[in-house]
Amino acid sequence: MKKALIVIGIVVVLLALGAAKLYRQMPQKGPPLIDLGGGIQGVLCRFSYAWIVPSDTGVVLIDAGLDETAADIRAALQRRGLGPEAVRAILITHGHGDHFGGAAAFPDAPAFAHRADIPLIRGEVKRPGFIGAIFGKISSRKKPPARLAPLPEGAEIAVDGITFRIIGLPGHSPGSVAYLLGDVLFSGDALMGRGDSVMPPTSFTSSDPDQAMASLEKLRTVPFRIIANGHTGAVFEGHAKLEAYLRNR
Repeated sequence: MKKALIVIGIVVVLLALGAAKLYRQMPQKGPPLIDLGGGIQGVLCRFSYAWIVPSDTGVVLIDAGLDETAADIRAALQRRGLGPEAVRAILITHGHGDHFGGAAAFPDAPAFAHRADIPLIRGEVKRPGFIGAIFGKISSRKKPPARLAPLPEGAEIAVDGITFRIIGLPGHSPGSVAYLLGDVLFSGDALMGRGDSVMPPTSFTSSDPDQAMASLEKLRTVPFRIIANGHTGAVFEGHAKLEAYLRNR
């Protein structure tokens, strides 16, 4: 009996140490609201960001958070004097539930994602790995957007008078993408902030960690200054910080 208790105690300690290590590797969320100028605003939806981008006749969302009521996004729109019908489109960075769940609150808005992640969004495939499977259960309980469509095959998408450059960054998910508008890179989870530096997506939440790292090399030739990402918020002087990270890793 005593030996069994010792074994159980060791297992509990190891699990606690493992959980602490995972927590330290996870991105730390930023402030509830982030203003980037020009009307672009990041809204923290529990633990992931949706980004509101003004368009010709309304707004475009980059990601939509986890909450299917999109309460935080709708509140941010209301402060602008806008209702849910003002959302003209939703551009999804990748097919994890904490980035598309809130699209259900905007059924009239077309939602776009890379075709490689549409099976994830529709719940037709599961995320790989033990940790991925745990997070994947969140996605599998989320309704796919009512008007879900694949991103165009080209390098750009134009919605309501705004043209975004599409940059494929597979690795966190097979179809992870970033959207570039001016000097702002909406990177989802493919590139985030950590203190005064940047970080790739965590290996235990990614479908292919090596591919995720390789994708960051592609960004060296992309002219951006601000990283508007999915969990840590905004990283200023982001390109310089990415260069420093890649040189020193």
